[in-house]
Amino acid sequence: MVEAQDSTRATARTTLPWAVLLVLVVIVGLGVRDEPLRHRCLQSVLILTAMAEAMAGFMYVFKARRMAERAGRPYAPAYHGAMQDFGFYNLTMALLLTLCAADLAKNAVVLWAAVALYAVHGGTHVLRYFGFYYGGETRIPTRPRDLELRDGLQLVVALAAMIVFYPSAIR
Repeated sequence: MVEAQDSTRATARTTLPWAVLLVLVVIVGLGVRDEPLRHRCLQSVLILTAMAEAMAGFMYVFKARRMAERAGRPYAPAYHGAMQDFGFYNLTMALLLTLCAADLAKNAVVLWAAVALYAVHGGTHVLRYFGFYYGGETRIPTRPRDLELRDGLQLVVALAAMIVFYPSAIR
């Protein structure tokens, strides 16, 4: 019983800020009708998301051991290169999101690719939280379940912001 309560508290503590931010993003996104303002909001979202991707990328490339520990995963030297590969993925996403923010009309297809990627990536974390693993994967005993939901919600918030602020003039 105590273990279940601790798990519930941990989930609330790690996910509540992201859930609140998700609700706020959707409310503001649905309430803002001025197209130039929507465009600026989307640019801001893209820049903030690019900064987060760049930070994660830097950490995975140069601090792989620390990132594994922070994510509740055991560090394995055999997978150091794979973790750095994820970092390069993050750095590439940062660059692409920055390009989208600089010229949304020219890079709209890149943005929609990012939307698809964030939907799949974020959705996978949320599914893992609920115990659904695909591809033969199983839960990592050292990784608390609430981290899956936290990681999924971070991506879902960015995804929702990209969708709700997307200017209708470019659709």
